[in-house]
Amino acid sequence: LQAIRDLYQSNGFRDVQVTSRELDNYKGKVGDLAVFIDIEEGPQSFVSKLEITGVSQADRDYLRSVIRCIEGQPYSEANVAADRDSVLEFYFNNGYPKAKFEFTAAPADAANYMGLIYRVDTGAREYVRDVLLNGVQTTRRSLVRNRISVGSGDPLSQTKITESQRRLYDLGVFAKVDTALQNPEGEEPSKYVLFSIEEARRYSYNIGVGAEIARIGGGTTTLDSPAGSTGFSPRLSLGISRLNFFGLAHTIGLQTQISTLQQRALFTYFAPQFLGNPRLNLQFAGLFEISKDVRTFSARREEGSVQLGRRVSKANTVQFRYTFRKVNILGTPLVTPELIPLYSQPVRVGLVGMSFIQDRRDDPTDAHRGVYNTLDFSLANSALGSQTGFGRIVARNATYHRLTRNLTLARTTLFGMIERYAGLPDIPLAERFFSGGSSTHRGFPDNQAGPRDLETGFPIGGDALFMNSVELRFPLIGDNIGGVLFNDMGNVYSSVGAINLRWRQRGLSDFDYGVQSFGFGLRYRTPVGPARVDFSLSPNSPRFFGYQGTYTQLIFGTGMKVVQRINVFQFHISLGQAF
Repeated sequence: LQAIRDLYQSNGFRDVQVTSRELDNYKGKVGDLAVFIDIEEGPQSFVSKLEITGVSQADRDYLRSVIRCIEGQPYSEANVAADRDSVLEFYFNNGYPKAKFEFTAAPADAANYMGLIYRVDTGAREYVRDVLLNGVQTTRRSLVRNRISVGSGDPLSQTKITESQRRLYDLGVFAKVDTALQNPEGEEPSKYVLFSIEEARRYSYNIGVGAEIARIGGGTTTLDSPAGSTGFSPRLSLGISRLNFFGLAHTIGLQTQISTLQQRALFTYFAPQFLGNPRLNLQFAGLFEISKDVRTFSARREEGSVQLGRRVSKANTVQFRYTFRKVNILGTPLVTPELIPLYSQPVRVGLVGMSFIQDRRDDPTDAHRGVYNTLDFSLANSALGSQTGFGRIVARNATYHRLTRNLTLARTTLFGMIERYAGLPDIPLAERFFSGGSSTHRGFPDNQAGPRDLETGFPIGGDALFMNSVELRFPLIGDNIGGVLFNDMGNVYSSVGAINLRWRQRGLSDFDYGVQSFGFGLRYRTPVGPARVDFSLSPNSPRFFGYQGTYTQLIFGTGMKVVQRINVFQFHISLGQAF
């Protein structure tokens, strides 16, 4: 009721009366309760005339553009209070820290009209004598001063001081930034502004131990189980980073990971607020990786990249990058022997790309409402050092809807396509789409979706993908244990023209159809996001020809083809929501 009163009073209904009454067994229905709210608005008051005294004509013109109680507008004490804040904020930010505001309201000749007088005492104007820095040791003082927007001779402005404090925090290298004003109650016309800074620790370390338990589709040297088998993959990660490198607020870091499926080392150099622009950042990265997460082959990747990021708004970010990588297929890919010369050759790829990211989720680790969109485009060309020319587009749209207090509907759609236009006769094996698994399509083991070699049954990736997932999330036990019902559909396809959602597989060589999976998952809340386990049932999982025999028999064609199938039941254990 008070909210209704406040709304009416802020619109000039000073004498509004709001009451409520209740009626049991409404319309004869036992247990139904009706609540009636009665409102007596009373007369609406307006401003007949407004005078602003104690200010210059230029200031008066500006103030009349930002205050609410001008002639003809509703009169209320709430609007006068808002005007007081606007007037004082203007003077506090223009060197008048001792400005005062008083007002007089009196009935006008016309009924329900009020005359207003705003009296402003600006006091003496105060200026910045100088900016003093304390606690700056490693950081270059010029870097700090460039982030401070007040200087000697400027009018004192609390807003600019606070904004400078925020910009220093945004550098990410200071543990504390405090500000103070010399003798704030004194009468000196010019005063020192002090920034007291505590620099953060320069070195940080991280270590992590984990494991993956699932139907793992990792690289192998045998022809058994092309669809993967239940496995255990321990994982160790180590990282070190150095903040405030060379005193420039840049960060240099090395992150390593070792597991039975992947060994990688990632070096990064990150420069925030590039060229002094708080919306820009620049990053250099170098990657060395040996991966076995695709069962068909193992690969060694050497990659370097440079990326310029721009934060367009709080929710929207744009990234521009150049990437050069060399990928070597280790050993012999488990595919038809005639294809081995094409698939096993090392490939150089140079490409430019752009990404757009929009994140309006309420919680990135466990969203209940909002939208998350990404669009990534990249182009490989010989002018960029690439042996092959192709374009790639990947787009994702995810939305989250809170249906009730305890029920959330989440959905995501993923689309991607690759189109070759020059260079090698086909898209390199390591550049194709490999998908399926805990974060895309839970009806597949990791990277097992899409086209397969027609002799060995091992996945060979595709040139297009389309997947859609829907989840219904709800609590199960207390606040920490929740449940999920989900449906994943889609596949990796041989080409963008082959995308369809057909239910039935037309034959053992047909992989261009929509695989469906239905399942249930458990979620356990942790400080870094929910731990999860998902159980999936896929009634139309793909069937295909596998190979029974040794690799030598495959070469000489003396083995036997056998019909195999992606297991209709899959399980996935991971950290964080699926999307």
